[in-house]
Amino acid sequence: MARTPRFVEAWSEPGVSLEARVENTRTAALELGLRNVEPAARALLASPPEGIRRVETARMAVRLAPDLPAAHMALAVASLTDDFAPIGAARATVDAVAAFRRNLEASLWLYAASFHAAAMALAGGAILYLVLSALWVTREAAHDLGDRLAADTPRPSRAALLGVVMLAPAAAGQGILGLCLACLVVAAAYGTRRSWVAAGLAALALTMALHPMLQQAGKALGAFHSDPVALSVHNAQHGFATPVHLARLEHAAESDPLAARALAMGVKRTGDLQAADARYAALLVEAPDDPVLLNNAANVRLALGDTDGAIGFYRKALQRRSSAVTWFNLSQAWGAALNVVELDAALATAQQLDSELVEDLSLIQERAIHFVADLAVEPSLLRARALAASDGGPVADALRRPLAPGLLGATPLATGAVLAGALALGVALHGRFRPSRGCQRCGSLVCPRCDHASIRRGLCETCNRLLYETEGTDPVLRAARAEQLARRASWVERLSLAASLVVPGAVAMLGGRPLLAFFTCVAASATVVSFAARHGPAPDPLAAGAAGPALFLAASLAFAALYALLVVLGLSARTAR
Repeated sequence: MARTPRFVEAWSEPGVSLEARVENTRTAALELGLRNVEPAARALLASPPEGIRRVETARMAVRLAPDLPAAHMALAVASLTDDFAPIGAARATVDAVAAFRRNLEASLWLYAASFHAAAMALAGGAILYLVLSALWVTREAAHDLGDRLAADTPRPSRAALLGVVMLAPAAAGQGILGLCLACLVVAAAYGTRRSWVAAGLAALALTMALHPMLQQAGKALGAFHSDPVALSVHNAQHGFATPVHLARLEHAAESDPLAARALAMGVKRTGDLQAADARYAALLVEAPDDPVLLNNAANVRLALGDTDGAIGFYRKALQRRSSAVTWFNLSQAWGAALNVVELDAALATAQQLDSELVEDLSLIQERAIHFVADLAVEPSLLRARALAASDGGPVADALRRPLAPGLLGATPLATGAVLAGALALGVALHGRFRPSRGCQRCGSLVCPRCDHASIRRGLCETCNRLLYETEGTDPVLRAARAEQLARRASWVERLSLAASLVVPGAVAMLGGRPLLAFFTCVAASATVVSFAARHGPAPDPLAAGAAGPALFLAASLAFAALYALLVVLGLSARTAR
């Protein structure tokens, strides 16, 4: 098991053309049951050979590693730029996306990158909405806070006092989370029931983003090396197990079925069929319906001459999951049983599932009578094992620190509790004092402690006199004032429209739709984050290639379209109002 694998020798064979080396390497790998030779494919992609077109190099990389997303995406890019074949590029892009679930390293990278981007997008949207909600009432809050000191407090002093109060939690070491707490209190104190629902949703979104979602991202980033047995299985079944990996598997085989699977496959590759059969028999006692175990156990039975037993295992495996490899193997078993009709039927089914793979296996079968191929442990099983073993806590803490560096962001309970408390405090303050409001006609500040006569109508003193106290007022002055208000309204309308197009969520706030404003902020944040985080929180392990950034760019475009739709809905709500 420790000798250099034959496919490595084929790849390094001197004096052979690259095309021949690729085919010899793939053939030697398939003889061992390996469908992917990723190191060779990655070498081609990293250092394209001179004199060979990029599209041909990419095709050879796909040939060597059909489960490597980077290879398919390189073929898509080369097909579009070198041959201008958009259909071929689109097909290769679809193949790249489909390959993620079949590649352990690429899927873990995408898992981590997706959760990290989703967390940042949700947190960014929540923060943006809370800050916008607080800024929406900053003038009123500064005025009312100044009244608590003295009625004649200057406006700059009122604004400075409010800034000190709101920035105090952040200055105390709580970072952006501390600023959100202050914004939540202010927004709730001046809000309505609908705005309280939106603020509560933003607080929940922020909590979910900072903890469960970043925790999942952290688990995925540390998953590949969190389970040494799963890592050893991954290397063993790809033909690159070191003595350390093999010793680890030997030590764990008695108690770990995953290690026992890898050892059974390794023993079979050495040619000790009796020992391999005994190992597979023991594994099937624990997992009698596993299609991978059934296929590989049937291969051993066929090699031992037990054709009927092999056919029974193949059929049982196919009842659980249809596989081109298993159908091909069954056709070889029927050939050994001299049943040509069943052989042709099984081989036709295999060709329908994966004609290219069956063609390669058939070429090997011409040299090795009754050749059959093993199936590797499913990447989903290794991925689940690695994620379950990964803690992710330290990595999640590092990812969370820029937004919540203090104690209040240390645990989900602490974050959720302080955000809920801030919302409750704001709601309680709402009923404890009479807040200032903007004049419904001109937008000027209306204070219930200063404008006693007009506050019932929601108007400032000037607008109240203009509209309701007309006795003794010069008509010319009234007309001039009305014209001035009309010009002001037109200017405010243009300014509001500009803000609606520039500031996410502003148009929905102007239309009195706080919940729509929250979702608009999230869509805007997701658009930016999907683009900015397209390379993930950690470097690509040479597995995703350009497929990862392409997925995030597509997501960014989708969120941009959603944001545009929400802005249109906000404009409609504002017009209806």
